[in-house]
Amino acid sequence: KQHWQQSPPKGGGMAMVTGQLCLTTILLLLLTCSAASAKKDTDKKEKDDTPKVYYTPPEDYDSSWITCKKGICKGSNATMIKAEGPHFTAYVYYDLPEWSYDKRVIFTSYVQPMPDDCEMPNDCDGRAGNNEFDMVETGYVGFNDTWFVNDNVRCDTKACNAQKCWNGKIPGCSWEGGPCKQGDYNNCNIQTDPDNMPGPCTWTDVQSGFSMCTQSAALDPMKQDFTQLSANAYVDGQTGVGLWQFMPKGNVKAVNNQRAFSVGTGDGKRWGNRWIRLDLELKGDLMWYTYRFFEPKPKNDTTAQVVSQQDFGLRSLKGKETFDKKTPHYWIFTLWQYDYEFAVPTNEPWDSTRYLHYHVIKDPTGGGDPTAHLIEKDTVSMRGSAEGADSSASSTGFNVVTSAPVLLGLASIAGLGAAALAAMRWGANWSSKRTVGRAALNMELPLEEESPGS
Repeated sequence: KQHWQQSPPKGGGMAMVTGQLCLTTILLLLLTCSAASAKKDTDKKEKDDTPKVYYTPPEDYDSSWITCKKGICKGSNATMIKAEGPHFTAYVYYDLPEWSYDKRVIFTSYVQPMPDDCEMPNDCDGRAGNNEFDMVETGYVGFNDTWFVNDNVRCDTKACNAQKCWNGKIPGCSWEGGPCKQGDYNNCNIQTDPDNMPGPCTWTDVQSGFSMCTQSAALDPMKQDFTQLSANAYVDGQTGVGLWQFMPKGNVKAVNNQRAFSVGTGDGKRWGNRWIRLDLELKGDLMWYTYRFFEPKPKNDTTAQVVSQQDFGLRSLKGKETFDKKTPHYWIFTLWQYDYEFAVPTNEPWDSTRYLHYHVIKDPTGGGDPTAHLIEKDTVSMRGSAEGADSSASSTGFNVVTSAPVLLGLASIAGLGAAALAAMRWGANWSSKRTVGRAALNMELPLEEESPGS
C-alpha cells in the first residue's frame, strides 16, 4: 500500500523527463519547420516581387505594301529602322485577304547589323559574310502538299550537261547519246539529308529531295500550311547544322539541317491578320528568339490578347559573339515575290494587295515600352493570373500551409524568435498538463500496469 501511494511521484517524475524530451524534440522540429517555411515564403515573395507584365498591340504603326496583278507582285522597298541592342523588339501585322495566302508572296522581319557604308541590307547581310537574325520569313516552311513531275528543263544547263530527250511524251535527259533517263531514276525522292545527297540529287526549295536534271517539284502555293513561320540566323556568314546548339521551347522545330527553324503559331490559326510581338536577345554566344501571337483581330483593335508564346535559342558552338557592339543594328521589313528554282507552281499569285504593318519598340528593357503593362497584385485573383497576362506572369496570391496550430503560422525570418518563445511557453504548459494528467492516471492504475522502473 505504501509503495502504491509513492508511485505517483515516481511516475510523475518520469513523465516530466519524458515530457521535456518530447518538448525539446518538438521545439527543434518547430524551429526547423519555421526556418524552412520562412525560406519558402521568402523565395516565394522574391518570385512574386518579380515584375509581371501583359502586352497589348501598338496604338500606332507604319506600313509597307505589295500589289499582285496578273502574276507579278510589286510594292514598296525594304524598310530599315535603326534599333539599339542587344534586346530588339518589334510588332508586325501581316495584313492580307484570307483567300490570298501564297507561299510566293513573302513577308520578312529581321535584325541585321549594317555598317555606315552599307547602303542596302543585301550588301552586308548573312549571305555576304556578316551577321543576320531572321525572325520571320513566311515562305520557306510549311510545305505539306507537294509532289514530283518529270521535267527536262535543266538538261542543257552546266549542272546537268545533258541533252533533252523524250520517251514518248515523257521528258528526260540523255548523256553522251545514252538512254533517255526519266523521273527519279536514282532514288532521290527518298533522301532526307540536304547535306548528304547522292551526286545526281538536289534539295528543292520546297524542302524535298529530287533528281534535278529529270524532275521538278510541283505544288499549289496557296494550299499549304500557313500556321508555320520560318526563322534563321547567320553569324559571320555561316548557318546550318554543326554551328548551333538548338534549344526549342514550344512549337518550334529545326528544318533543312538547321538552316531554318519552323515556328508554329501555337493556336492552330494562320499567321496573318494578327499582331505578333517579336523579341530578339543577343548575349555572348547566345541568340534567343521569342514570338508572342495575339488573337486574330483587326489591326486597330488594341483589346487583342496574347494567346500563344513560342521560343527558341541558338548557341554558337564555336563560341562566337552574337552582338556586334561597334556596328549599328536595324530592323528590316520587306514584302517580295519569290520565284521557285526547282518547283513548278500550279497557278499564279491572285490579284490582291497585301500590307505589312510594323512598330519598333525603341527601348524594350528601359521602361520605354508603351505596350508592356505591369500587373498590379490587387488586380490578380488569389488562384489565377490576370486576364490577358503574358505566359511568364503568374498569380500573386499566396498559399498558406500550416502543420502545427498557430506555431508555424508565426514562423518567419523576422518572427523566428517569437515563434520559438511561443513554442517554449506552449510546450511548458503542455508538459505541465501532461505530467498532471499522467499522475492522476497513475493514481487509478493497479501496480502491475506501471511502466518498468517507475
